[in-house]
Amino acid sequence: MKLFWWVFAAVLIVLGLATVWMPIPTGVPLLALGGIIIIGSSRSTARMIRKHRRSRETLDRVFLFLEERAPLKLARILKRTRPRKNGTGNPDKPRT
Repeated sequence: MKLFWWVFAAVLIVLGLATVWMPIPTGVPLLALGGIIIIGSSRSTARMIRKHRRSRETLDRVFLFLEERAPLKLARILKRTRPRKNGTGNPDKPRT
C-alpha cells in the first residue's frame, strides 16, 4: 500500500512540474498534494523536513503559513514536521 502512495505522489509531482507554467494554476496544487502525500506516508521524510525546518527559519515560516490555512486533515499532516523545542516528543518535558 505504501508503494501505491509513493507512486501516486510521484505522478502528482511530475504532473505538477509539467503544468506549473500553464496559465491555469494546476501545477502548484499538484506539487503540494504530492508533497503532503509523501510526508503523510513516510516518517523518515517527516523527520528530514523537521530537521530542515529547525535549521532554516524561512522554511519554517512557510510551513507555519501553510499549516494555518490548510484544511484540518492536511494541517495535521504538515504539523508532523514541526520542529520540537527540546528534541523530545513533549515540549514541556526537559531532556535528560
